[in-house]
Amino acid sequence: MREQRNGHDSAAETRGKVVGQQRDMDFTPVRNGMDFLLSAFDHLSQRGGEPGARDLKYAVLHLQAAVEVLLKARLIREHWSLVFSDPGKAKRSEYDKGSFHSCTVLGAVDRLNNIVALQISQEQRKAISNLADTRNALTHLGHTGSAYAVEAQAALVLDFLLTFIHEELRPVLSSEGPYVETTMDQLNARLLDVKSLVKHRSQRLMQQLAPLSDRTIQCPECQQWAVVVGEDAPTCRFCLFVCETPQQAAVHQMELEANTGDVELCPSCDAYSVALGVRVAKNKTAHLDICLGCLTDYTAWRHCDMGCETFVHPEAEPSLCEACLTDIADQFH
Repeated sequence: MREQRNGHDSAAETRGKVVGQQRDMDFTPVRNGMDFLLSAFDHLSQRGGEPGARDLKYAVLHLQAAVEVLLKARLIREHWSLVFSDPGKAKRSEYDKGSFHSCTVLGAVDRLNNIVALQISQEQRKAISNLADTRNALTHLGHTGSAYAVEAQAALVLDFLLTFIHEELRPVLSSEGPYVETTMDQLNARLLDVKSLVKHRSQRLMQQLAPLSDRTIQCPECQQWAVVVGEDAPTCRFCLFVCETPQQAAVHQMELEANTGDVELCPSCDAYSVALGVRVAKNKTAHLDICLGCLTDYTAWRHCDMGCETFVHPEAEPSLCEACLTDIADQFH
């Protein structure tokens, strides 16, 4: 009788062939990625919805492996050279041997968007980036992050991956089609369990956060709308991620919104804690310029006409900051 492990057939999943004394692992990229996905789900759900630290670690490692393998499988379908770090130097002989440096996972996302013309959103890209950062921290630094953050990250990435497999990989599969169909049915059912953990905690926080929606922003770690600013150390009420200062929170928000500018000086509290293009839970479509320390809204304010980038009140005439006005006055004395 074949060994049954974690609800699926281990002999079928490896499809190993014994050739002499060598065991040939017949894993194609799609089958390999699906196996990593199954393993990630096993670690997330095997303790009745409360995975331990070790389970969360391996869930992250295997989910990150699944993302990388499956995204690159779609690149290979477009053209094998696209998985090389430098497609211009790709050699078919190196590809066939598997002896080459491949692109990063975010590089794969960008190539799928820019070359294959897929539509992987900025939010999905950020979720994949966060997962990669967590994986690297776990692998190299022994990271001990929040279980809540890991579960939230996993839910976002799993949701993306299952849609990606369904739309981009499954339609062109031949011999692997039945295997992927069966595995997808298992994964979709188990995703509901993982998402329900995140949803349950979010709902418990809704009443607490509702009066603070005008100063609640998205968490850079778990991507839940649960970081309350206007505090010395803004903290995510969902995953407990802590920004040590409002300045640090502002930097995270600029990165989250893919804003390449710098945080700016707040004239009110004299700290570099003004984040440009921030969204708050009360209105997630509006992009505001807000000091995450004193909460002054500078969205309608202008910058100093002298080019020093200091905020100036919209009704100020002339449109110069106090420092520049003083400098001009000193020049005439």
